[in-house]
Amino acid sequence: MTLQDVLIAPIFLIILYGIAYTRKAKLTNPLTQKYYFRALHLRFFGCIAFACVYQFYYGGGDTYNFFHDSTIIWNSFWDRFDIGLQILLDKPGTLNPSTQSYTRYLYFYPDHQSMVVVKLSAVLGFLTYHTYLANAFIFAFIGFTGIWAMYRAMVDMYPSLYNKIAFACFMMPSAFFWGSGLMKDTLIVSALGWAFYAFYFAFIKKQKILKNSLILIASIWLMQEVKIYVAMCFLPAAATWLLLEYRNKIRIALIRILILPIVLLASVPVGYIAVSKLTEGTRFSFEEIGQTTKTNTEWNAISGSASYSLGEYDGTIGSVISKFPAAITVSLFQPFLWQVRNPLMLLASLQATFILFLTLQTFFKTGLFKFFKILFSKPFLVFCLIFTLILAFGTGVGSGNYGSLDRYRIPFIPFYIMLLLALQYFAKNQKQRVQFA
Repeated sequence: MTLQDVLIAPIFLIILYGIAYTRKAKLTNPLTQKYYFRALHLRFFGCIAFACVYQFYYGGGDTYNFFHDSTIIWNSFWDRFDIGLQILLDKPGTLNPSTQSYTRYLYFYPDHQSMVVVKLSAVLGFLTYHTYLANAFIFAFIGFTGIWAMYRAMVDMYPSLYNKIAFACFMMPSAFFWGSGLMKDTLIVSALGWAFYAFYFAFIKKQKILKNSLILIASIWLMQEVKIYVAMCFLPAAATWLLLEYRNKIRIALIRILILPIVLLASVPVGYIAVSKLTEGTRFSFEEIGQTTKTNTEWNAISGSASYSLGEYDGTIGSVISKFPAAITVSLFQPFLWQVRNPLMLLASLQATFILFLTLQTFFKTGLFKFFKILFSKPFLVFCLIFTLILAFGTGVGSGNYGSLDRYRIPFIPFYIMLLLALQYFAKNQKQRVQFA
């Protein structure tokens, strides 16, 4: 960060708050309006904290490497506009003689997913005079739009839970810290929030189907471009949710009970087809996922000091699936307090400890029978569980160190917290109805 950041960033902060203010009436209701600016404050606070940690604690990192690459592209526009445009349009890794004098200095040029962040930051430079903090504020604002869309959809489902939903969506430290910087994580949180919103209103509520379907397609496309594995987890969970909604419309209770296993089994091939088409030809395809996981785990383990191991991988899907229980435990509940090695790990550990406590509290308050009874009566909660388990499994086996894990798991944190709080709420309400009956 430079003196230009100090001068220009506050201007864009005011502009972004102004945009948010003009949209508040349309995007809030009497229940949600008090959280609107609180959520935005947290995003901008997280953005500033994130930038400071990377500059003064780490002394650099991915976020500044993204900005470094985007600066080269932005400068190329001022040297020759056609060259800058060509870099934006070229597929990452393309060996183009006309652009090579610039692209050879790009750290992330061979990485398609990282170049999405780099190119977006370069384009934003035309608005911000290409200053890091102003660009980061815009990224944080983009992240806010998605997480607020997610909140609106959840509150539309369960208005009485609006306080608990706000906690799940906005208050978890890792979500507003890692999900507010100039990083891929911020874009994926936004895309996931919009995908969830659009899917709910298009296919569950059946409102503005064309508009919301287009938003869903755009959001899935962005997830595919930035972190394809999040889309891989979202689609099977969404398919199960939709099928369960149709199942719940059957009036005869016996048929609903008998058809439940069929619906759950039917969601598997639906999700498989969607994911296989989405990942075809990529390193996350079903043919390559075993070797990809093995490679990612080995790389992340040696590139971070706070590493963990789930055991040996042989590059096959079977060896990956065998790590399911351990991977879920790591993703949801670790690092434990005795594994802490630095201040950021302490924050991650405190959050993980809270999630472990909330999980145990939920099972204690609901009991195993009531847990599943409530779960299968609420298709959205089934979506939350499936999405959490698939993504937690994937991040657990693919991370290899706690630093990466804390970033990778932020997409499922709101859904898992929402699942636990909702189960406790409905269990308590059922108990009260029995007492007053």
